[in-house]
Amino acid sequence: MKFDRLLSKAAARLQPASGNPDPVDPLVPPNDGLRGSGSWANEWAGAKSAVERAKSLTNIGRPRKGGAVKADITEGTVRVKPLMTSRDVKLYNWIVDRLEAEAPTCSLHCGVALNAFLTSAEATPEGDPLAGLVADLVITDEQGQPLMALLRENRADPRQQLLTLDALLDADVPIIDIQPRPVLSAMWAEISANLPDD
Repeated sequence: MKFDRLLSKAAARLQPASGNPDPVDPLVPPNDGLRGSGSWANEWAGAKSAVERAKSLTNIGRPRKGGAVKADITEGTVRVKPLMTSRDVKLYNWIVDRLEAEAPTCSLHCGVALNAFLTSAEATPEGDPLAGLVADLVITDEQGQPLMALLRENRADPRQQLLTLDALLDADVPIIDIQPRPVLSAMWAEISANLPDD
């Protein structure tokens, strides 16, 4: 990531409305007294200080312990891709609606890395056996404690599927299987069996 580029973009968004911007600088917004909601959000979130802090802590471009060098991200090479298919979005929304009605303190999370909510005694600085393993959906209680993981079949990488199942079983996290054409009533029966009583 080119932090100088990031810093200049963040500085442009945080330019005070009362300042005297240079009219030839394309990164400085016009001084018309108007600001978009994004500029307020970035100022509140501390975008400028976050970029400065990351820049001071980064080791991009410097060799790592193994000798490899972390590469910059070339501008224009990163694009957005869908987080879920339209069928997955419908299923997600259906589960959220049911949770809101029957377990309002619970929340549903999509595409959760296993090492975000599981920890392995075998993890070392060189490697984590949970790295790269992802649960399609995770339902948590009001404290953020995972209650269950919902998984669909991973035909592209059955080994990853097996490792994911093994890790969840080892941690005693209930697993709900998402069938290709799920019967919603049967799926909800499995989900509700693992929800808190109150």
